Amino acid sequence: MDSTEIQNRLDAFLVANYELEELAARLSAFNLFNVLRADKVEIRHSNVLGWLLDPSGSHGLGSVFLRRFLSGVLIDQDVSDVSLTASEVELMDFNNIEVRREWQHIDVLVICREKKWCILVENKIKSKESKGQLKRYRDRVEREWPDFEIIPVYLTLDGDDPSEDGQAAGFVPFSHLQVLQLSEQIFAQRQSGIAEDVQVFLQHYLTTLRRLTMEDQELVSLCKSIYSKHREAIDLIVEFGSSSGSQDALVELVESTFDCEFLQPRGAKSCWYLPKLIGDLLPSSELRGWNFLPREVALCCWAVLRDDGKTKTVVELGPLADSNKRLELVHAFQAAGFKFTKTAFGPSAKYSRLFSATGSVALDEDGEPDFSDESVRSTFSKLFKKQQKSIEEITAVLKEFSWD
Repeated sequence: MDSTEIQNRLDAFLVANYELEELAARLSAFNLFNVLRADKVEIRHSNVLGWLLDPSGSHGLGSVFLRRFLSGVLIDQDVSDVSLTASEVELMDFNNIEVRREWQHIDVLVICREKKWCILVENKIKSKESKGQLKRYRDRVEREWPDFEIIPVYLTLDGDDPSEDGQAAGFVPFSHLQVLQLSEQIFAQRQSGIAEDVQVFLQHYLTTLRRLTMEDQELVSLCKSIYSKHREAIDLIVEFGSSSGSQDALVELVESTFDCEFLQPRGAKSCWYLPKLIGDLLPSSELRGWNFLPREVALCCWAVLRDDGKTKTVVELGPLADSNKRLELVHAFQAAGFKFTKTAFGPSAKYSRLFSATGSVALDEDGEPDFSDESVRSTFSKLFKKQQKSIEEITAVLKEFSWD
């Protein structure tokens, strides 16, 4: 698709697109969770959940949410080693309930000392369960309250099953869709008795849950309609528009670290570059790939920042059309101490790494990858420091290599 066709598709998507205007209006409507950027932040959702589960909470709902949540878990799931039944929950007086947030890193913990049971909730919005996490949490609760019945709940958007370790620790799945459904039912039944400011807050929370769980049917239908009519334009926007601040930070860091012959952003969070130290020693050569490079060269560097926060920097020997010359290069680098796999010596070899280093960006307070400029720069600075040494070693080999 050439630039003129791209422009035409974007024009058709943006100009007089009344469905897009309607979508923008719906999404721009005031929502407290969006303003605070808390709509996908697990710790904020856990705060609201803990508040609703607390019978003495300022929501004014008393024990109704706790009752419905606990009975819902017990009805839907076979909670091992728990004698408590949903019927008992419905008839129970919830006296002296204590709700703890982030006790021993547990998202939500509901403790009933009178009846000797507790609910342990691990809440996941975007992140995944880490190895051994659920077993550690259960062990901590059992050590603190050894004679209590424990109801361990693994709360996710779609009701995903916990890992085998989590299942062995007794955790049962529950979904944010189920939380949404019971919240909507309670809100409809009790709305007249709920304070006006609490009603507003709960409406914003329910709107957020509907979007997260794809239960806002009008919004879903509108998005599907727009996408079906403007699929190619939207795909282009996603491809090029997603190269946001994280890629910009990566590109700026490459520019400030290496004196580059060229720098080629590619994809959403990656770039290719050729340090002049190497580029000055490379003639233009016919290639069997890498057709996106500004100049055809035998070696190039690239760096990538993945959606899961993993990072990588590479110096690669590429797809030279002259397989004999490529093999000569491989032998020259091998003699200098570079390591290769057996495939690098074959006549059909195209890509062989001379250097590779990996890392990960830091995690934010919710355990999610931190794609801020500072985090990206800090991570890649360490990788580039290692890469610079490799580039010097590669340069030494190229200075002695004959291209004739």
